[in-house]
Amino acid sequence: MASTTAQIDDTIPIAGSQRTITQFIKIDASNIPFEPERWSVVIIGSSMIGMTLGALLGFHGVPSLSFDRHTSTAIHPRAALFLLRSVEIFRQLGLDEHFRENSAKNFDLDAGMLITDKLVGGKTIMALQESDPEQVAKVSPVDRFWLTQNMFEPLIRDRAREFGATQKFQHTVLNYEEVSDGVIVYVQDLATGQIKKYHTQYLVATDGNRSATRAKEEIAWHGPGILGSAISVNFHADLRPYLGVRAKHGVTYITNPKVDAGFRLESEGTRGFMIVTRAGERTSFAPDSVSAADAKQFFRDASGITEDIEIQVDSINYWSVAGFSADKMANPSNRILIAGDAAHVMPPTGGMGGNTGIQDAYNLAWKLAYVTQGKAGHDLLASYGAERIPVNKFYLDQAYSRFQKRVAHTKPDTPELPDVVCELGSLYKSGAIVRGPNDTTTAEQGYEDPFDPRVQAGSRLPHVRILDTRSPARKVSTLDLVKREFLLIAVDADSPWLKVAGSLPLALDTFIVNGNSLPFQDRENQVRKVMKLTEGAALLVRPDGVIAWRAPVIETGHLKLLQTTLEEILHKSMERR
Repeated sequence: MASTTAQIDDTIPIAGSQRTITQFIKIDASNIPFEPERWSVVIIGSSMIGMTLGALLGFHGVPSLSFDRHTSTAIHPRAALFLLRSVEIFRQLGLDEHFRENSAKNFDLDAGMLITDKLVGGKTIMALQESDPEQVAKVSPVDRFWLTQNMFEPLIRDRAREFGATQKFQHTVLNYEEVSDGVIVYVQDLATGQIKKYHTQYLVATDGNRSATRAKEEIAWHGPGILGSAISVNFHADLRPYLGVRAKHGVTYITNPKVDAGFRLESEGTRGFMIVTRAGERTSFAPDSVSAADAKQFFRDASGITEDIEIQVDSINYWSVAGFSADKMANPSNRILIAGDAAHVMPPTGGMGGNTGIQDAYNLAWKLAYVTQGKAGHDLLASYGAERIPVNKFYLDQAYSRFQKRVAHTKPDTPELPDVVCELGSLYKSGAIVRGPNDTTTAEQGYEDPFDPRVQAGSRLPHVRILDTRSPARKVSTLDLVKREFLLIAVDADSPWLKVAGSLPLALDTFIVNGNSLPFQDRENQVRKVMKLTEGAALLVRPDGVIAWRAPVIETGHLKLLQTTLEEILHKSMERR
């Protein structure tokens, strides 16, 4: 495994795009006045992860300010696969149905994934990622979906703004400096050239794989390293006469003597994108080295279409295929934090890169909210790296395993786990959790089977369908009980844990869920079974849907134990009401 602080030499020569700044510049800002408003959180970057973080912070009542050098949201139609955990997160923001509707217009993940020697009339080498909606429905209330980034980003941008996030495009962060009460951020308005100075309590950098923030903080990352270079070709071509349903709607990897490539089509096969990692003996692609004519020939070699069809090349994107995960997620003071590609890059196989960044944002948002709102101590933020670093490595290992199998055609270093295990089964081993005597075995391996969850501290709250009695025909998920506060859930009507919760100075959401409870009922007693809850026990769940603690069956002292547990998790002493 390579370990380095060097940057990935990525170039994205698409009209209207800019190369990411990789080094901050020194400026004399002594005569520049502060902008009048002081911010709780400033975000560098307003792409997928930055916007998601802004929306999540706003959901928790924390206004944020983000800066992005581009003039607006994504300008190219690169497609992104949103995995189950990401869609569950967007469900909490009220966006999952909206995203699904937009995705359904162009994509159908149920078509599956194939490895073949050509797109049209090819020989199937292997079938992968066979999506079974009935199986998925047993462990999650959502489905996976595809959206192009230029579809996704405006939607998440608007929701972030609704929640109070402020986004400044065509602004670039020139530098920052940490001070005793926060961070000073120096920003240039690219339209006017004016330099402005902002004060924030916390700075989060989602500034991409060439992160200037990661470089300035001298955060190393490690992994399999640079695996090669590739191109993505966005195109229009009417392939409908040639393709069956699976090729039109699924993901198809191509390997033959002429080319190694992959297709993701949309609009019933009239446009899409093609990734090329090898063309003949050519295994690397320098910027501007591929012409439109070259791209069309790669298309013919990968598609197997010999007829002279019209192919329109819309754009060619050059990028590095790499695998790295940061050794740290913040500077020593935990005032300056990184997320998304700034903290990890992964091969595209499995679609885990952006989804891992969304989980970074989900983990961090509630913690920043609790700290800035006075509900938690600053030291809670140390749990961000403690939790995310092992999980990010887990996702990198799985993405690399899929790359070795599907692209490099070599034996994977790590066994490839089922997709649903990767998407829903990762565990936090330490951090803002309190583990009990039985929370050990599975935690050491870093994952669990969502179909047979351990339901221990550090794991995701399991999904169980329950009835909302306020609308009898409506079934919801136990995940829908997770909102902005910690959740305390029990199955016994006289739960001693729920009785004492109201005496805490910290507000908790509390629910009893059984066959007779209101407003949510579990007439089949699945909550008791799946969550392994007995009379007198309870689950304490964090605002990111992670089980913080299994409250045990005890005779007395419920209030004291609940309070001390929360104090340990939140790094803050409490006075009882």
